Amino acid sequence: MPATDEPDRPLPGRQREARANDTAVLTAAREVFSARGTEASMADVARHAGVGVGSVYRRYPTKEALVEALHVHAVREAARLAAEVADAVEGAAGAPTAPVPGSRREDGPAPEDGPALEDRGGVTAFLERQITGATGPLLRPPGLRGPLPPDLAAASAELGAELERIVARDRAAGLLPEGFTSADVMQLLQHLRPALPFGRDRADALHLRYLALVARGLHEQARAGQPLPDGPRWDEWVGAWHD
Repeated sequence: MPATDEPDRPLPGRQREARANDTAVLTAAREVFSARGTEASMADVARHAGVGVGSVYRRYPTKEALVEALHVHAVREAARLAAEVADAVEGAAGAPTAPVPGSRREDGPAPEDGPALEDRGGVTAFLERQITGATGPLLRPPGLRGPLPPDLAAASAELGAELERIVARDRAAGLLPEGFTSADVMQLLQHLRPALPFGRDRADALHLRYLALVARGLHEQARAGQPLPDGPRWDEWVGAWHD
């Protein structure tokens, strides 16, 4: 488990240094693997993190272990974000300008930021944040087979539960058609965030453009009362992590 996922508390000097190194390694791994793929070496990650390669191997004995840790961290991060969005969506009914924590609207309403949360919905808000701020892969990399590690299984269950809160609220608000599932959210994310041959800002802008088109279509279908065919179940989505 990455040390960065533990609760904040005062730590002795050596543990504090180890946690800082772990954060640097995970950040470097995300950036290196995003740029070069998982063919990049542990030495590449160490150089990018500014630590010795021995420090990386002491924490992650193999590259596969490092990739798995990055994956678990990303799923936990997504679950925390989904919980924040679910809380904000549930509170938005009584507070029309309630922002999603961490969004540009958090400091107050800004018309140029687009529709308020209750108008665009929690699914759209979650996908916006994932597109622009995700720090790792949400699918298990190819070659990592077998049962899900307990940490990953727990994180995926938490993510599924929080997304179900968001989807249920959006359906009740008439923003999603019947038949749309929590697993549909993750499938949409995979389609809406492919690698593009542009810089990050331009790629994000295009991903958000296509998200707006998809969201508009879902809202229109919901308003028309047209249900979707049955979507994927959460266990089907998690099953993709076994491949």
